[in-house]
Order: sequence, then C-alpha cells, then structure tokens
Amino acid sequence: MSRDRAHLLLHPVRMRVMIALGNQELTTQQIGLQLGDVPQASLYRAVAALHEAGILEVVDEVPRGGALERIYRTVPEQAVVSRGDFTSGTQEEFLGTVQVFADLLVSTTAGHLAKVGDDWRDYFYGMRHGTIWLDKESREELSADLQAVFAKYAERGQPEGTEPWALMMAAIPDPMPAVGGEDDAEAEASAKED
Repeated sequence: MSRDRAHLLLHPVRMRVMIALGNQELTTQQIGLQLGDVPQASLYRAVAALHEAGILEVVDEVPRGGALERIYRTVPEQAVVSRGDFTSGTQEEFLGTVQVFADLLVSTTAGHLAKVGDDWRDYFYGMRHGTIWLDKESREELSADLQAVFAKYAERGQPEGTEPWALMMAAIPDPMPAVGGEDDAEAEASAKED
C-alpha cells in the first residue's frame, strides 16, 4: 500500500472516524455526536477524504430538511491498516501514529468517564501489559488469533441489550534485553574480553 494511503488512514481525525463507524452505518452527523471534540468542518473533510479513497461507501441517502443526508459504512477490506501501512513512512511518522493510538485510548476513556459519571466503578475494564516471546511464525499466529477474536465479536453486530466497547490492541517489540537471555550472555562475554 502506498505511503499516501497510509497517511490517509493514519490521520488522527480520519482514524477516529473509522473507529467511530466500526461495523455501523451512520451519517456524518451521527459520527460527529461520537466525536464531539472534532470541529464540524474537520469531520466533513475527513469523511469526504475517506469516501473519495473508497474506504467509506454510501449505503443510503435520506431526505432531511430539504437535503439528502448520506449514510456511510466502512468497506472492510479497505479499512484495514496493514504492517506495510505502518512502515511506509518515517520513524517519526510511525511514532506519531502510535501517539494517536495512545491518545485515542485516553480520549475514549475520558469520554466514557464523562458519560457515566460517578457510576464508572460499575463497569468492567481490562488492561494488560506483558512481554511474550515470539518468532516470525508465532507473531503471525498471534495476529491471526487476535483477528479471529475481534471478528467473532464484530460479526455479531449490535444485538439488543448491548453497548459499544472499544477494543484496542498493540503488539510492539519490547526493547528491554532479556534477563539471562542471549543479550546478557553476549554482554558478559564482551565484558570478560575487556
């Protein structure tokens, strides 16, 4: 995928539009209600850019106040951000994308807390950070497993009695050397030579 497409997909507002849409069919106004802090002009530009690129499609047009309001959905095969997308730019651009992801986690949490107020303790929250050891084959297996879990729940749609939950995952190589691993053995051997 081209660097331009990666830039399109990984822009902060456009990324939030795609996440807000998820598997839903929404108007720009409905998307805007979910992204209350995004200026209307920025929101309409983001939706237009994603539609023009074929990442969003119009599923219906409904008359509202003398105009036609478009209802959008994501085109699943076009809305996936691949490894190639992430690595098509510079390190600084990649780090910016990671920052957008981290900011999205914080803003989603802040939005939830503002909505539920003092009842926030009544909800389930899950976060985990840990290190796992992977080679290329097991990384690909992990990716497939996580995609399957996400797909299982995304394909359910919006059954009655459910509410939207944000599922945010990241897998990034851990820069910390392994204790007692090869890095330590090499460092010890190097120190002995000095």
